[in-house]
Amino acid sequence: MYRPAKTSLNGRTIDILNVIRSNASLTYQDAIDEVHDVSDIPKVGDSIMGNPTLQNEFINALVNRIGLVLTTSAVFNNPYSMLKKGVLEFGDSVEEIFIGLAKVTAYSANIAHKRELKRYASDVKSAFHVTNWRVMYPLTIEKEQLKRAFLSADGVERLITDLINQVFVAAQYDEFLLFKYMLIKGVNEGSILTEQITATDIKDYAVKFRSLSNDFTFLSSKYNYAGVRNNTPKEDQYIFMNSDFNASFDVEVLASAFNMDKADFMGKLLLIDDFTSFDNERWADIRAFGEAYSESEATGGAGAFVDEITEGELANMEGVEAIIVDKDFFQIYDEVSEMEDQRVAAGLYWNYFYHNWKIVSTSPFSNAVAIVGK
Repeated sequence: MYRPAKTSLNGRTIDILNVIRSNASLTYQDAIDEVHDVSDIPKVGDSIMGNPTLQNEFINALVNRIGLVLTTSAVFNNPYSMLKKGVLEFGDSVEEIFIGLAKVTAYSANIAHKRELKRYASDVKSAFHVTNWRVMYPLTIEKEQLKRAFLSADGVERLITDLINQVFVAAQYDEFLLFKYMLIKGVNEGSILTEQITATDIKDYAVKFRSLSNDFTFLSSKYNYAGVRNNTPKEDQYIFMNSDFNASFDVEVLASAFNMDKADFMGKLLLIDDFTSFDNERWADIRAFGEAYSESEATGGAGAFVDEITEGELANMEGVEAIIVDKDFFQIYDEVSEMEDQRVAAGLYWNYFYHNWKIVSTSPFSNAVAIVGK
């Protein structure tokens, strides 16, 4: 597994056109001159629009090369990206292995000969995480859209922005929803422990945060779903916090509760809009697919994974102000992030399909606790 490097691209239309040209075929380079100033842009447009072959090469480079450069930067700058595990290069599943404590026994020289060659089984547990999020984002680019992009100095730049807003920001938003989905389901299904607090003052929460954060550092079977003895050092603890609730806190007080300086703590604090609402409408089509097809026909799709967050489940989240998790609690791996294209000659447009596949799961061995106020 690896994490994609953050990349940047100068968004000026002139630079975009020259980057495409420098990476294009010799045929394209022979036909299209390098752009030196804004007045050259319409000339390039005329040359490209007058040749269907050049159109295809340009639009594919624009979407697949330039668009995906910007996509990588956008998607991996989402608020919770540090909790993803990277890209799964091979296979479609990950086995998570937890090795417990070695057994202890009293020393005795008298029976040493009986113990010498005996086999001692280790306390090894495993959990499998499989690809369960396979979705596709369709996009159509009309020939007229491409033609208009060459009529202004920032036209190509704005065309790319439109692409990102339609497809890649959508994928980023869905990834945010996946994190929120797992937090809500985790509390409701018991994979995230809940701790009640009767608070008369906002500082009572800070005391509770400090207590739980300290408890996480000790080996305990209390705070993970599998009931194994595990611990989470301070530097591996992250806290999701209701944004309204967070507004009531002084950052210095929160940082002190976790025994961190302000700068370090801000890297561990992950704000969430709230825990009592969810955008079920966004995934309506995905759920409909899962309901319309049998499990065998829908294998690998997201329909079976994405259930509706019910009103009852949202009601159960009332009072949840924060959730502390181990950095390994979320088991999210990117598997496929690819754009496929098809030129539709009869309609003078191009269809693009952005495929986004992931493993989306949580670890039964990692600590997680929700703080619920009364």
